[in-house]
Amino acid sequence: MMIDKKMLRVALLGTVMSLSAVSLAASIPVSTSELVQQSGYQQTWQKMVKGQKNLPVWARKGSGTSTPPEWVTWQGKKYQVGNICKPHDCANNFMYVAFSNDKKQAWGVRVEIADTPEALDHPSKHAKYQWLGKPDSQVKAMLTKQIESAPDWN
Repeated sequence: MMIDKKMLRVALLGTVMSLSAVSLAASIPVSTSELVQQSGYQQTWQKMVKGQKNLPVWARKGSGTSTPPEWVTWQGKKYQVGNICKPHDCANNFMYVAFSNDKKQAWGVRVEIADTPEALDHPSKHAKYQWLGKPDSQVKAMLTKQIESAPDWN
């Protein structure tokens, strides 16, 4: 009889632990590059990059090092905003992207900075911008604010 109770406790503990693991996995935020691959977002991303000239593969695919996107309210509208950078070269090649609340539109800005000490010390003076998805002045201002809020942007 004792063996049966022990086995029941072990089985119950295993079930509780597996449910905890599932719950923990559900709470881990998705990175921006993972979000771009999801249904709804992927189609919108493809529309944004379509026809863009001189867009590197990592930017065209939305694959690279990234952080979880955040919800931003800008001038009364909600956007999901995130960043992606070129693997192993985040300081020199990165982009910010904003998705409309309904996921039907995306806009982005790719930033390229020369790999020189002066440019890395003062990236704002040496940055080249490539706008994606034809953002209006409101969206450009929001994306520019995202770039300028980085602690090393000067």
